[in-house]
Amino acid sequence: MDESSLLSSRAVENVQNPDHWAPLVQALSNSWSETNVEGTVILGLAENTLMHREIAGHIKEHFEIDTHSQFTYGYGPQGSPRLQKALATFFKENFHARGEVKAEQFVIASGVSAVIDHVTWCICDEGEGILFPAPLYTGFTNDLPTRSRGKLLPVSFRRDDGRLDLDDIFDATANTRCMERALVQAKQNGVKVKAVMITNPHNPLGKCYPPDAIKAIAAFCEKHSLHYLSDEIYANSVFVNDQYPEAITFHSVLSVDLDKVIRPDLVHVLYGAAKDFCANGLRLGALYTRSSALRNAMVTITYVPGFKQYDHTFSWPSYVIQDTWARIFEDEKFLRWYLPENQKRLAANYCTLIKFLDKNSISYFRGGNAGIFLWVYLGQGTASSGTPDSAVRKSGREQADVASVTLEAEHAYDLLLTDTCLKNGVMIGRGSRFLSEEAGWFRITFSADEEALRIGLDRIGQSISELSS
Repeated sequence: MDESSLLSSRAVENVQNPDHWAPLVQALSNSWSETNVEGTVILGLAENTLMHREIAGHIKEHFEIDTHSQFTYGYGPQGSPRLQKALATFFKENFHARGEVKAEQFVIASGVSAVIDHVTWCICDEGEGILFPAPLYTGFTNDLPTRSRGKLLPVSFRRDDGRLDLDDIFDATANTRCMERALVQAKQNGVKVKAVMITNPHNPLGKCYPPDAIKAIAAFCEKHSLHYLSDEIYANSVFVNDQYPEAITFHSVLSVDLDKVIRPDLVHVLYGAAKDFCANGLRLGALYTRSSALRNAMVTITYVPGFKQYDHTFSWPSYVIQDTWARIFEDEKFLRWYLPENQKRLAANYCTLIKFLDKNSISYFRGGNAGIFLWVYLGQGTASSGTPDSAVRKSGREQADVASVTLEAEHAYDLLLTDTCLKNGVMIGRGSRFLSEEAGWFRITFSADEEALRIGLDRIGQSISELSS
């Protein structure tokens, strides 16, 4: 008997799909460290290790246990009141939120991935979709459909004449045009759209949305009665780019005047401990929303009839971990030092990366100042604008028939380069996993330990040389 016959149809579908984590698990099983210098340098994972010692030191110094609230069901599944209060203060001060931010407007879950899954489950019926500007964070392709059965709908920013300019993703007019087009396409394909979701700062482009683009997206959502989901997990990982000191800094959707643009209960912000606080393993995420209906739906994913209180959720993080994060937020002196220091170290590592790229005449998306990665062109063709190449690349579809073969060859080269890098001990993020509209793009994370970063870049250079010789 086939073992899959004993599973649900949902489970069979998930098993048949490629394992989102498989390549990473393989690399992590032998990752580089000071005691394993032959291991794989991980530059394909969005993980910031630059402040690990400092975060670990703060947690060790301030750790405490409250058996009453942390070893019991405590205050229920919506979240630790202590963490909710700390988040409210943090959002008001660091996201520059307009108006009051109430503690009870936060719902806590075990990571932003869990928040995305829960939000999808709460706003989408099976087969309904959410629009995402492309390229996009690769995890979304796993977070939406696996349990909640939502559809990820990439928004193409290719112009009507076939050209592609990555800077259009941050342009107000282009956002309106491209999202309207994507909405029409979704309807033609029989998919009902329920929301738009952006990452701001953008993943993988490492750039912040200007206020006029945020307003344009909000107006589009209001026009079509869509939820506006803003993943702001890199909000405080914004640094000074000496090449582009005038680069747009971070503006939270909560800081932009949207009073006459969109209903407040359609705007939701996602945030987590993983990136700004260098703690992917804490598995903590938060949703901030003024929609009481969405909060109640998030909290009551499982509801027991007859009980006035909610029984449990499937992503209820421990109070020990929630209060650990709250203590970091509450320590204003530590935050005043920690956040600028993290940004300073990110800027230094960013410079290390672009010096390597410039030295080797490698193109990359310019003008960014946020996040922990850079969008780099390692392909065999010509890169899009926003790079040292001045031309805007034309679509393969508008070129000669032989172009399709060329594009296939470019994708094959990307796979070969990825495998060659792994063979040489470095992992990078292939653009196709981020639903890039062009071959040749890769996401390279620069927030590794400085020594690891330099070794990883040397191994990338070695891999490129091997393929070009």
